[in-house]
Amino acid sequence: MAEFWRSDRIVRLAPVAAVACSSLLPLLQVTLSFSYEGNDGHNGLWSLAATAAYLPLHLRHVWYAARAVRPPAGRWTFTAMAVIVLGVTPLAGNMWPRAYAGLVVSALLVLPAPWSYLVFAGLVAVAAPAALLLDLPWQSAAWVAFSVLCGGGALLLLVWLAAALTRLQAAREALAQQAVAQERRRIDDDLRRTLGGALASIAARGDRVAAALTPGPADPVALTEELSGLADDSRRTLAEARRRVRGYRQPSLRAELETAATLLSAAGVETRLELPRQGVPETIPPHPRTALRAAVTRLLGAEGVRACTISATVEGGRVLLEVRADDVAETIEVPA
Repeated sequence: MAEFWRSDRIVRLAPVAAVACSSLLPLLQVTLSFSYEGNDGHNGLWSLAATAAYLPLHLRHVWYAARAVRPPAGRWTFTAMAVIVLGVTPLAGNMWPRAYAGLVVSALLVLPAPWSYLVFAGLVAVAAPAALLLDLPWQSAAWVAFSVLCGGGALLLLVWLAAALTRLQAAREALAQQAVAQERRRIDDDLRRTLGGALASIAARGDRVAAALTPGPADPVALTEELSGLADDSRRTLAEARRRVRGYRQPSLRAELETAATLLSAAGVETRLELPRQGVPETIPPHPRTALRAAVTRLLGAEGVRACTISATVEGGRVLLEVRADDVAETIEVPA
């Protein structure tokens, strides 16, 4: 449980970290704009004003994308950002084209393919010529284009990582909800099949006893037999209900196996579950359950695992679970 909350906290903080890192480069650009060679205070003020105008739009795109959501009216906000960044280029100094990195990131986060890729390539291509037109030496102009490419790529990687964590968390929650719903359906079907029939029999006997007690001639022997049968059915049903409740408190072996197969399949591992025709025991003790979960955890953390087979065989009242992946098998014994 503690591990779950730690991972959940990381997922919630990932979009915040993406936004914070995406704001560092523009803020550094503004800080240094007053000291670049060939720039003056006038260029620095234009750079400061333009950054204050476009940065909130850019961080909005990053915030939504890091949470795996497309920003509402994203194309309009990207258009406004592009007008600000490109329009202030002649006024904000010869190093301003480095700000194209944020525009590149927003283009890939907001625009659909292939337009996003075309905008990405176009902005990287015009960064160096724009710097040259602003009287920047060609060596520095090449560095500006390189910084736009690498800076944009690094920020995109960070945003996509945060989005992947968000999607993974959502998938895990969906799997957990699916497992809960499946277990509820199993319990409902089990109760309907077992206790439902017993309760219906008790209700029928109760109706017959009530009919026998109505005013009129009644057979004492038949009435006694019905009452005895009603009491016996009630005791058996109560005992069965208690046994079922004790069983529900323990996890189901079949549910554990199906959950393991679902988790591996969700992680991209092609998983096949093989169960015997006669079925498997209803419950699984704590020790083999821990061993099964540990085996699944190792497979989820391993690299290059593409296929896995989880099989169960019944031998002498015992159940042998075999987890096989890439010719490596692990056997887990479930005692009777």
